[in-house]
Amino acid sequence: MKKSKKVAALLLGATLALSSLTACGGMGGGKVSSEATEIVVKCRRAGFGTDWLYELKSRFEAAYSAQGYKVKILTPDNSIKDDTVIKELALGYDSVGVDLYITSGAMPDKVGALGDYGILVEDLGELVYDKPAIAYDGTEEEKLVSEKVSQDTVDYMTDSNGIRYAYCWAQTSGGLVVNTRKLAQYDLEIPKTTNEMFDCFDKIYCGTNGIKGSIYSGTYPITYISGSNGYALVFLYTLLAQYDIDFFNKYWSFQTTDESGAVTNLSDAECQALYDDPTLLHMMEIAYRAFDMKISAPGSLSQTVDQAQAKIMGDIDGAVFMFNGDWMLNEVKLNYRNRLNDIDFCNFPVLSAVGTKVFGEGTAYGFDDAKCEELLSYIIGLVDENKELDEIIAAVKANKGVDIAEADAREVARARGVTYSRGVEHVAYITKDSAKKDIAALFLRMMASDDYGETFNRTANGTSPYAAQENTTSEYEFVRNASKLPANKYFSLVSLSTGARGYRKQLNLTGMFSTQSHVPDYISANSSASIYSEECTHNGNSLSVYTDAAEKFLKAEKENILKNWERYKETAGVKN
Repeated sequence: MKKSKKVAALLLGATLALSSLTACGGMGGGKVSSEATEIVVKCRRAGFGTDWLYELKSRFEAAYSAQGYKVKILTPDNSIKDDTVIKELALGYDSVGVDLYITSGAMPDKVGALGDYGILVEDLGELVYDKPAIAYDGTEEEKLVSEKVSQDTVDYMTDSNGIRYAYCWAQTSGGLVVNTRKLAQYDLEIPKTTNEMFDCFDKIYCGTNGIKGSIYSGTYPITYISGSNGYALVFLYTLLAQYDIDFFNKYWSFQTTDESGAVTNLSDAECQALYDDPTLLHMMEIAYRAFDMKISAPGSLSQTVDQAQAKIMGDIDGAVFMFNGDWMLNEVKLNYRNRLNDIDFCNFPVLSAVGTKVFGEGTAYGFDDAKCEELLSYIIGLVDENKELDEIIAAVKANKGVDIAEADAREVARARGVTYSRGVEHVAYITKDSAKKDIAALFLRMMASDDYGETFNRTANGTSPYAAQENTTSEYEFVRNASKLPANKYFSLVSLSTGARGYRKQLNLTGMFSTQSHVPDYISANSSASIYSEECTHNGNSLSVYTDAAEKFLKAEKENILKNWERYKETAGVKN
């Protein structure tokens, strides 16, 4: 990449001098001592580790050695997140002395004017986003930081008043973790569609390829974790966006946006009608089937993240699949170092209903369900190979004998490209009134460079949201394949880390449904819908039991919405 002239040194006066009070910061710890040209950084230690941070520190200090800029990294701590960091920011810079927090969970509205403590951080618009990224040699890249990161990410870094307070420091991908060693024993392949996934579930639970069913083999199709962590719930978010991204946006905002960017609230009737949309039914059918407790590893209803991941890695009451994220390898690395090549990572399977929507009855193709599934799976494979649309169309013609329209190829590619990201939870903030905010801003701009992208890729097994690139050198297939997702040309980010938005948020309907806060937990604990017996066989029920359960759930949800609609509006102060 072409670089421009050396970034000019900052002029820092006597106001940068800080008192030397204590050696450690934090709530109750006093102000951190530091030199006049030294920024103090407090970082959360999580799944990505911190090797990348210390390498960045070294590069930054080398690039700005003439100016004497230094970086003091306080001991990384996993507790530096959410309300903990908000309360520490509320103490004020003069009390704590931390210039830069690299944290998670404390989203922009909570540290901005709408938060409980008022504005606690600096506006990063002019400081960072509107300026070029900085390479390791101290030169500016051609692109502004805001041009390098996806607009989806910038939206999550912005508060409700339009102020860009947060800096996204990691791109994560939720998806399907697979123990390929176990899967190969059944002679099965990694699924690309939900029908393929359920076919794997069925064969693992009931037995195939000379292996008995789960209660005899000790291997179950899937395991997951309960509660608000979202590992299982994000699968459902992704299904919604795969099937209909316009519905997804309406459902989570109760608003529409026209071509000019003007936003309009939906009418009462339009909001309520969203609960009749087939997108929700398709998603809930999959939910009832995926979270059928009969096919999940024992303990899935109440286990921790570590316990669930142990079942993927191990063989006693273990599992083949888990809804997780690209951060899992780092989390299990310490305890399962000799088994890390057993696991692989892929995007969530695409909702098979996407195939029937694009190619089925009522379309120009009019194919039956089997043909729709065949085409969907084949095209997904081409998308995963990062093929151009014209290449996809030509391959389908040559190998499947079907002429598909560009718009239909694009729709399948779009659905496959949807990736749930928890990366927008990974936020960095410059403390309000930091005496060294300009140096901290330079540090963040270097964090947006292509050079740093390589560092984060190599040391954290993760992806920079400013320089997504495929990792082709990792010894782990898990890492190599996980890195392909954000580097794919059809990648699009979905995240609900900030909860519902727009008019829906105003009405305080922040969960997916008003009647249940965590759908996977509810289904696992309460649903009797199943096509399986306790003895690893089919019980005679058809798949309609999952559809019936989904319809019953959505009917109750719609009734609750209608019953309480006026109360929601009254509480929010919305007038008719």
